[in-house]
Amino acid sequence: MKQSFYLLGCMCIVLLAGACRTPGIQPQKNQNMDSQIIVTTTSPKGGAISVSSPPVYIYKTREDYSHLVPVIMNDARTTIVSYPHPRDLRIGDKLCLPTLLEKGYWLDNRGIGRNVVFLSYTYEEYSQLGSVPSMEELMAHIHDKYPLTEWHECGRRADYKNIVSELNKLIEQGFLQK
Repeated sequence: MKQSFYLLGCMCIVLLAGACRTPGIQPQKNQNMDSQIIVTTTSPKGGAISVSSPPVYIYKTREDYSHLVPVIMNDARTTIVSYPHPRDLRIGDKLCLPTLLEKGYWLDNRGIGRNVVFLSYTYEEYSQLGSVPSMEELMAHIHDKYPLTEWHECGRRADYKNIVSELNKLIEQGFLQK
């Protein structure tokens, strides 16, 4: 019996030790998907303290969609896989609009992804709905299925002290090259 507990304890220690790893540097990768430019910038990960923080996405679009509600579609762009509840578009009484950066870039403040599409609903209109529209209604309100011309993943929000000014500086320095 004692030997069984000892063996079980050793197995747990081995499993726990194997599950831990030291985070490294995320490599830079570039993907050109049709007319969209997808860039993942190098970002240090980890350190002494692990902080859960949302990722930072900045992007450019074919038109100004800053007041239109974003939703996420599957890779084939046939189904909406993620969409907000009308209450999700506000923090307090302020709408969660993207922030305009230098040279026409936008900083995401909602949690969009590469498969983002924009609905014809404005943030103001959608936030005043009593409930989420049906999937059929959401699909019927897609304004643009391929709105992105550039997409950059820029680390985590916790990596920045003043995110807007720091991102603008990176943009001005040409850090976000196609």
